[in-house]
Amino acid sequence: MQLQEMMRDFEEQLNRDSRRTKKPRTTGITMILIIDVANQGPSYIKSNQDLVDRVKLIDTLWHKDFRIVERAVADYRDMNIDVALGGTQFEIAKAQGKMQQYLDMLKALGVNEVEVENHASGASLAQTRDEIKMVKDQGFKVVSELGKKWAWKDETRKNRDLVHVDMVVDQAMQMIEAGADHIYWEGMVVRNLIGSYLENAEGQAQFLDVVRQVNSDRMIFEVWDARKMGNSPIIAWLVHKLGPNVNLANIYPTQIKTTEFMRHGVFYEMDHPYMRWSHNKDAAENWWEIAPPDYAVDMQKQYRLKD
Repeated sequence: MQLQEMMRDFEEQLNRDSRRTKKPRTTGITMILIIDVANQGPSYIKSNQDLVDRVKLIDTLWHKDFRIVERAVADYRDMNIDVALGGTQFEIAKAQGKMQQYLDMLKALGVNEVEVENHASGASLAQTRDEIKMVKDQGFKVVSELGKKWAWKDETRKNRDLVHVDMVVDQAMQMIEAGADHIYWEGMVVRNLIGSYLENAEGQAQFLDVVRQVNSDRMIFEVWDARKMGNSPIIAWLVHKLGPNVNLANIYPTQIKTTEFMRHGVFYEMDHPYMRWSHNKDAAENWWEIAPPDYAVDMQKQYRLKD
């Protein structure tokens, strides 16, 4: 057997075991956050295009040559990748009273997805529902953001590290009922509920309670990488609890491969769960359910919580 055929056989077996979805995906979505489209544009992720489902371009207001953005959007769409601009642009357009011009601009650009965000505007849930319906009626995919970055501005949170579960569920369901294709659960909420180093047991229980009540396929969990190395234990925790096809957002271009490795269970962050499961399939029904290690042993001393 030729080397290439041997590798293909190995990969096919791994893909069957990992049960990873393929594009076009409705679950297992990976959204990539592009901070500088001029230097991290389509060519940067072209070799990984089958692993990327959508991109968010958050720097589009600061280009002297807007053709950079036009070319990037066209290239992403050619790769069957959904494109949205950041929620910041949505809020600025609304504050300026130019929402229709903004949506017309997105259509002209070829952008097919809009993030409805209300961090700054203070919009009510009823207003957010109306915005979702308005954007949806104009032919866009709609992702509505749930929660706010700072606890003191977020009525769904009891404090920084805990939420009001019933309120979170109610808001999510109302957004979906209004027509949102997906919900982005704000990354700062997700991170604080789980804990940067997986230390928030009570918050984790609340997180899973919300997921049980809201269809997790409709939720996309924003990730803020606390360790700055593309190997966040938060991603590993989400895969362990929700499986390889959990929907993830705010992945940096440099994290595409490591995130996919975790989705297949072959990365060290979960102590290679697929490999351990392959040696002992009686240990768990699914490879991602293999018990993870105690992450405290991997944390630098200065980051560990005090007793």
